[in-house]
Amino acid sequence: MTVTSRHLLGLLVVLSAMAGCKRNDLNGVSNELRFDPPSLEFDPAFADGITRQREVTIVNDGRATVEVSWDGIARPFAIDLPTRLPPGATTLIVAWTPEVPGRFSQLLEVHADGLTSPTLPLDAAAHELPPCVPSSPCVASHFDPASQACVEEPVEDGLACDPGTLCLVDARCEAGRCVGTARTCEDDNRCTIDVCYPMTGCEFLPSPPCPGDGACLEGTCDPATGCGLQPREDGSSCGRAGSCTMANVCIEGTCVTRDPPDGFVCAEESPCSGEGRCVNDTCVRSASPQGTELLLPNWSYDTVASADLDAGMTPSQLHDFVLEPGGEMSLSGFFHTPAVLRANTAEALTAPLGSSRRCILWNTKYVCADYPASPNGKVSAMDLATGATAWTFDIRTARPDFLMTAPTIFLARLVVQDSDRLAALFEAYPRNTANDTQCRRYFLAVINASGQLVQAQQVIDPLLDVCNHPHAYGVAADSGGNLFIAFSPTVSQQAPLVPDDTTLITSFSRDGVFRWKRLNGGMRGGELAVARGLLYAEYTSVVLDATSGQPVFALPTDLGRAVISQSRLIPAPVAGSTTLSGFEAGALQLRWSAVLPGPWTFWSDQVRLAKWQTSKGPRTVALTFVQAPPGPGLQSQYGLYAFDVQDGSEAFNCPVVLPARTPPQLFEVANGSLGIMSGALDSLGNPGCSKCDPPLAGSAGAFFSVPTRLISVADEPWVGTFGGAGHDHREN
Repeated sequence: MTVTSRHLLGLLVVLSAMAGCKRNDLNGVSNELRFDPPSLEFDPAFADGITRQREVTIVNDGRATVEVSWDGIARPFAIDLPTRLPPGATTLIVAWTPEVPGRFSQLLEVHADGLTSPTLPLDAAAHELPPCVPSSPCVASHFDPASQACVEEPVEDGLACDPGTLCLVDARCEAGRCVGTARTCEDDNRCTIDVCYPMTGCEFLPSPPCPGDGACLEGTCDPATGCGLQPREDGSSCGRAGSCTMANVCIEGTCVTRDPPDGFVCAEESPCSGEGRCVNDTCVRSASPQGTELLLPNWSYDTVASADLDAGMTPSQLHDFVLEPGGEMSLSGFFHTPAVLRANTAEALTAPLGSSRRCILWNTKYVCADYPASPNGKVSAMDLATGATAWTFDIRTARPDFLMTAPTIFLARLVVQDSDRLAALFEAYPRNTANDTQCRRYFLAVINASGQLVQAQQVIDPLLDVCNHPHAYGVAADSGGNLFIAFSPTVSQQAPLVPDDTTLITSFSRDGVFRWKRLNGGMRGGELAVARGLLYAEYTSVVLDATSGQPVFALPTDLGRAVISQSRLIPAPVAGSTTLSGFEAGALQLRWSAVLPGPWTFWSDQVRLAKWQTSKGPRTVALTFVQAPPGPGLQSQYGLYAFDVQDGSEAFNCPVVLPARTPPQLFEVANGSLGIMSGALDSLGNPGCSKCDPPLAGSAGAFFSVPTRLISVADEPWVGTFGGAGHDHREN
C-alpha cells in the first residue's frame, strides 16, 4: 500500500492525541497532604529563651510535586517552610523559644490548589523561672538555662554573714560557707550544763542528778566542785528484798539487813496508792492522796458520742493527738478534719485554716503537714495558744522544678532532726497519671526553724520506680540529726496502706545529704527507732548499724515498737500474752524476763518509758496496759502496769477506768498525766489498719487525759513509738 503525505499527517495526529491523553492522565493524579504526627506538643519548660526543636513530617501521598503556601505560624514558634512538596515525606523542624511564661497554641495550615488544607496543632507551656534561693548567705544563686537548675557560686571570702545560729560569733564567708567562732557558754557552776541552742543562744540547764551507789550513798552537787557522795539517811531502804520483819536499810552509808522499826517505808507511793510503812511488823499503806485507787480520766472526748448519729451526723475523723509536756492535748485527723488545739483545756480552739495532718510538736509550735490544705505540699507552724500561723513552707514555691516531674505533691512524713532542722518527706503522683495511680515519687526537704529551705532533692531508687504504691512507713532521726527512712511496697490498692515484705532503708545527714541505703528482703515496712548508734525496725529482729545499715545482731523476737533506755531494750508486748523481756541496750544479752501475775494479760501492744519519783529518787519504768477477765457479774478489769526497766520487777499496777471499745491504740506520757486514744473505728465499726500508714485514717477515736501522780517524761534515748511527747521520731 502506498502511504501518502496525507496518511502520515493523520497518523501523527492520532499519535499526538494518544500522547496527550497519557500526559493529562498523569497530571491528573489526585494528591493528598497530611501531617505525621497529627499534632505536636512540646515538653513543659522554663521561660529561659532557649530554643527547643521537634520534628514533624508532612506527607504528600500523590505522585506529583505540589506547590504549597502556609499560614498560622508566629513567635514563639518558628519553622523553615518549603514552597514545594515532592511525593513522600518531608521533614519539618519546628522550633519553640519560650521567652515569657504562659501556654502557647497555634495552628499550622498548609494550602495547595485543589487539595484539602490539613492543619497541625502546636502546643507548648512555659513556666516562670524558679526563684533561686541561696543555700547559705555565702553563695549567690541563679538559674542556669543550660542545666535547667539553680546553680550557686561562692561570694567573696571575708564578707560578714549571718550563720543562722546564735552559737557562732564573728561569722564570715570562706569558700562559700559561713563560718565563725563558737560562742562560749560558761556560768562557772559545776551543777549546770552549759549549752548553746541555735535559736536561743546560751542556756544553763540543771545537770542530771548526781549518781549515787544505788544503795546508801546518794549523789550531791557542789557548784564549785561538782558531783560527790553523801550517806543517805539512816533507816532508808536499800536493795529490793525486805519486809516489815526483815529489811535492807542504810546505816552510816552502808546497806545492812535489820528488823525495821515502825514507820519504815515498806512500799513506795504510786500514782494510785499511798506510801506503805511498817506498823507492828505489818506493811500498812496510807490512803491514796486522790481518795481512790482507781485512775480516772479528768477529761475525755469521744468523737462518736459527740455526734448526733440519729440525725445522720458523721463523727469527726480524729485519730491522732500530740501531747505537750504539761499534759495539753491537741487532736487531729488525716482527712478533712480541722485540728483542735489544746482540746483538754478551757482555751481549746479549732485550727482556723481548715484540716491538718501529720502534726508534731517542734520548738513549742504545733507543726502540721498540708496546712492550709489547698493546694497540698505545705508545712506550717501554729501557735498553740492562738492558732496563728508562725510560718509556712511550700514545696511548690520553694522548688517549682519538682512540679515538672510530679504536679500533685502532698506530705508523707515529718521528722524533727534538731532544734534548727526539720525533715519533710513529700509524696507525689507522677506527671500524666491519674490520682488513683499506684505510681509514686518522693521529695525530701530539710527546712530550718523559720520554715526556710535548707536543701531539697528527689529520693531515687529502683524500688520507688515500681508502681505498687511504695511508701515511707518508718522515719527516725538520731541525736546528731541524721535521718532514716524505711520505704516498702504496699499490698493494698488504697489507704490505709498495708506494707509488703521488701524494705528499702535510706539515710541522709542533718542537711539532707545522702549517706547510705540498704535493701532488706523479707522485711515488712514499719516504724523505725534509733538509739546510741543502732537502728531498730518494727517488723524484724535484726538490729542495724546506724552509720552503715549493716546488721549488728538479731534478737530471738521481733522488736515491734520497742523502747530503749540507757541500759535496756524492751521489745513491745504482744496483746493477749503474759511475758515481757528486757535486753541489754546495744547488745544481744537477755537481762530479764517478766511474767504478769495471773490472771493478767497484756491488753495493748503499746509501751512507753516514764520516770517514777520514789523515796529513793527517780526510777525509769516501762508503762503498758493490762487486763483481767471479769468475775461473776463483773466487767473486765484494766490496769496501768509499770515494770522496772533494770530488772523487770513490778513497780506498780493501778486499776484504770477506760471505755473498752478498743484497747489503747496510742498513749503518751506527760508530766503528771497520760494522754490516751482508743476506740478509733471506721464507719463499719472495725479498727482497720491501726499500724499502717496513714494509721487509722478515716476512723473516729475517743481521747482521754488521765492524771498520774509521780509520773513524768523520761530522759531516755527512745521512750516510745514516736520518740516521746510530740511525735517527733527523734532520739532524745
